Amino acid sequence: MNESPADYRGFLVYDVLYLIYMIYFLVYISTACNPTDIGMLSSVINQVAQKNKDQGISGFLYYKDGTYLQLLEGDFKMVNTLFHKIIEDDRHTNVTVIVENKIEHRVFNDYESGFLVPKDKKQYQKLNDYLSYLKLLENDEINNTISILESIISKM
Repeated sequence: MNESPADYRGFLVYDVLYLIYMIYFLVYISTACNPTDIGMLSSVINQVAQKNKDQGISGFLYYKDGTYLQLLEGDFKMVNTLFHKIIEDDRHTNVTVIVENKIEHRVFNDYESGFLVPKDKKQYQKLNDYLSYLKLLENDEINNTISILESIISKM
């Protein structure tokens, strides 16, 4: 049977559209080069929150005892551009990607304007409650991501 590229055109279009409309997410962990003041960290988040929102990036940032844990989600190119800026940021060292993947729906789209820096046990509990809520959606992709996040946070 002789097949031409046209025979696969429908599959190619489907694959391209699938990749375009999927949400890319990346979770990384890094070490703070200097002890970070929570007030300063909140200030930085407030400065970049609108820019990230304008670029379609959502996620959360968790900081504890000199360690950053962040999930970024959005368009592949936008997330990677931001991640490369983070790698070059002199406030981070040992930047390590924990997991990256494509998902159908954002995990943190409507949570705390997209970012959270827990300052106390109440906010930490709010994050845990949100993660528990997400598990109720019974989405395997989201549940796998949540399990990874919970495991890392519990060890920080």
